[in-house]
Amino acid sequence: MVPGSEGPARAGGLVADVVFVIEGTANLGPYFEGLRKHYLLPAIEYFNGGPPAETDFGGDYGGTQYSLVVFNTVDCAPESYVQCHAPTSSAYEFVTWLDGIKFMGGGGESCSLIAEGLSTALQLFDDFKKMREQIGQTHRVCLLICNSPPYLLPAVESTTYSGCTTESLVQKIGERGIHFSIVSPRKLPALRLLFEKAAPPAMLEPLQPPADVSQDPRHMVLVRGLVLPVGGGSAPGPLQPKQPVSLPPAPSSSAALSAAPQQPLPPVPQHWGPLFYTHRLPSPGLHSFPQGLHCQTASL
Repeated sequence: MVPGSEGPARAGGLVADVVFVIEGTANLGPYFEGLRKHYLLPAIEYFNGGPPAETDFGGDYGGTQYSLVVFNTVDCAPESYVQCHAPTSSAYEFVTWLDGIKFMGGGGESCSLIAEGLSTALQLFDDFKKMREQIGQTHRVCLLICNSPPYLLPAVESTTYSGCTTESLVQKIGERGIHFSIVSPRKLPALRLLFEKAAPPAMLEPLQPPADVSQDPRHMVLVRGLVLPVGGGSAPGPLQPKQPVSLPPAPSSSAALSAAPQQPLPPVPQHWGPLFYTHRLPSPGLHSFPQGLHCQTASL
């Protein structure tokens, strides 16, 4: 059981509608296994009430429903920008969908089609609402997993939300009471802005910094509507003040001079005879010197 699985979504007897919106490009592929282990599986266990089992089925109307949306980049043409899985009440089957994602393409793109993924997710929540008319309000969560900022292009494939930009889509998510969360292997300011714009209107007080639930200091994990194990890796701890180093007191100059041993000065050599200095002149073949010059001189 994941810590916090007894949270509000489970304690009040509410069922949940959960949509994972995942970037299906090669930009996310190398990091997906770590994100799956540390964040996605704990999130599924939170809504499932425990680890997924092959026999877990909550029913089409009375249990938690899971759906998967995989979006790409513009280089996937002529293929569709989005692949969507129909909702399932089996957490085990949902995990098999995650394991079957093929992360391809997008290596030459710096952005991804987040607007296409979120517009499809909103259509799924509209379908959930029609399907849940008999049981009333549900706990709705949209989890975005990506490693790229969004294009500035509006959604085009959605029939209901065509022309909506990424920012307008996350605002609609917040206005409808859908809890929006983001998991990314990098700290991207554009994704944090989306998380802030998706805040529900009821949150009149200033946004508080989200709890530290990342398992790696490079990850960005911003969650609403679910509880994940606290990792404590996204922010460094407080800096410890530097401790002064005690040095021995320096001796005074007078004490140092008195403590130094007195070394006797070396004796000055005495020269009692004449000093002879010999100068070697270069050979006449190299320089033109007068032939009458003496090669040795003496002085007293």
